[in-house]
Amino acid sequence: MELTTAQRLTDLNRRFYEQHAEAFADARPRLHPGVKRVLACIPAGAHVLELGCGDGKVGRWLAANANVAAYLGLDSSEAMLERAMRYTQLTDDRRRTPEAYSSFGIRHLSFASADLTSPDWPRALPSHPFDWILAFAVFHHLPGFDARTRILRILAGHLAPGGMFVMSNWQFTRSERLKRRIVPWATLNLDETEVEPGDYLLSWERGGQRGLRYVHVLDEAEARRMAEAAGLAVIEVFRSDGVTGDLSDYVQMRKSG
Repeated sequence: MELTTAQRLTDLNRRFYEQHAEAFADARPRLHPGVKRVLACIPAGAHVLELGCGDGKVGRWLAANANVAAYLGLDSSEAMLERAMRYTQLTDDRRRTPEAYSSFGIRHLSFASADLTSPDWPRALPSHPFDWILAFAVFHHLPGFDARTRILRILAGHLAPGGMFVMSNWQFTRSERLKRRIVPWATLNLDETEVEPGDYLLSWERGGQRGLRYVHVLDEAEARRMAEAAGLAVIEVFRSDGVTGDLSDYVQMRKSG
C-alpha cells in the first residue's frame, strides 16, 4: 500500500474517533465476553500495556478484579483519553506519566497518547518490559500488512521473556447485517487496486451521527504470519463476541524465554 493511501485511511479513522468518541463508547458500555476471558488469565503482579485503550474499560476492570502491579493504556484519540480520565477519575498529571501513582486500585494506572502509525510512538513506553500486552480491536484499523507486522515486532521487543501478547480482530464479514455497511472505495476517490485484500470502508450510524471507518479483516492466517515475523509463538486462537459468538478472533501469542 502506498504511504499516501495509508495516511489517508489513518486520518479517516482518527477523525472518526475524535468526532464520535462519546457516542461510540456509549454504544459499548460493557466489555466483550472474549475480552473478559483474556483478562481473567492475567495473574496478580503483572505489568500490563493496552493499545487502543479507548475510554479505559479494561483498566477499570483490572483495577476492580485483578491485583496487577501496573497498567498503561495508550490511545491516539484525545477525546477517548479525556473520557478515560473522566471515568477513571484521574488527574491530568496522572495521565501524562506512566509512573504516576493512582489510588484507583492499581498502584500504577495511567493513560498516554500514542499514534501507532507514527514512528516515534514507542516514546510513550516506559523502560521496563510488560508481562501482558493487549490490543483489542486495534490492528484491524492499521493500514498495510507491513505496517501491522512492524508494530508487532516493536511490541515483541517490549515483552518480558515468557510474556503474552493478545489481539482481537473484528470479523464483520461473518455477519450479513454488518456486510451491508460496506461502502465503495469510490466514496474516498480510491479503488481496490490502491488498498490491500481484506480492506474495507464501513459506514457507522448512531443517534443521528454518521461516519466512515477503515477496517481490515485480519484473519487467523494473517495473524500467524505476523506472529512468526515478530518471533512470537501462537498458543491459542478462539472466537467470541456478538450475537453469534464469533464476530471476533482472539489470538494469544507468547514470547520465548
